[in-house]
Amino acid sequence: MYSRDPEHDPRVGDLLVPLQAVPADALTVVIVGVPQHIGVERNGGRPGAAAAPAAIREQLFKLATSAVIDVVRDGRLAIVDAGDVHTEGKTLEQIHDEQEDVVYRHLANGRLPIMLGGGHDTAWPTIRALDRRGELYGVANIDAHADVRPLIDGSRAHSGSPFYQMLTATTSALAPAAFVEFGLQHHAVAKAHLDFLSGHGATVLMLDDVRRRGIAAAWDRAMAVLTSTGTSYVSLDMDAFASAYAPGVSAPAADGFAPHELGYCLRQIGRNATLTAMDVVELNPAYDVDNRTAKLAATMIMEVLAGIADRLRSR
Repeated sequence: MYSRDPEHDPRVGDLLVPLQAVPADALTVVIVGVPQHIGVERNGGRPGAAAAPAAIREQLFKLATSAVIDVVRDGRLAIVDAGDVHTEGKTLEQIHDEQEDVVYRHLANGRLPIMLGGGHDTAWPTIRALDRRGELYGVANIDAHADVRPLIDGSRAHSGSPFYQMLTATTSALAPAAFVEFGLQHHAVAKAHLDFLSGHGATVLMLDDVRRRGIAAAWDRAMAVLTSTGTSYVSLDMDAFASAYAPGVSAPAADGFAPHELGYCLRQIGRNATLTAMDVVELNPAYDVDNRTAKLAATMIMEVLAGIADRLRSR
């Protein structure tokens, strides 16, 4: 039990159901952890993200549920904790293969996976699962960094390479010009990487651009790119937030978003029926302060769930 009064004050953890108990017509959100930081270490980052899925769950499952309780209780929304991808004793490539199979299985059954990284290499197996599904899709990376670094030695993936892999894949269901980088910071991304993105038709909204446009207008622009195909995937790197809000990340940024800004964006995408998959990555509990970053990650997931609930009510 996560609440002292589950009847009147249920918490997210009290609403969890096993897959076999999901109501027949429910929109099913599955929480899946990827407890590893091999890709972060390969990219020269500080280790610790392997502990993130447990830290996020601990905070998420304690959150109050006023934003979703009605649609859960009437069977329109189901929330499932599907456990973790098995990572112990495996190479990063083996973990990626297993994660791809897990994500694909959920997608094939009409479920919406929310992946808890781990490093940002967590995005690549989800992208592969979307490719395997075969339907055109759009992607938004909310991040201080572009994560389009080449593979190490031409073959080894890492936390900075997932969108390079996506954009250079020989077979891909990514729709043309359907990738948006949201919140990149000039001091955190190389000009060569911006040129690479431009050459591959990506839409880049730097943090400066977002502030100049205003968060609502900038996210509207991102949504137009992201949702153009009917299938969208959102990747949230916790270092997109200023380190005052998110000290516990693999690569902290002094500047960045405030929680209410990205909370708005994530609630909006939750309201959009194209949302098919999401991840939250790069939380590093080893460097967190009073669970501040884990609580923020949990809150952002809750904003997505609240947006989904808004959508279900409007049907």
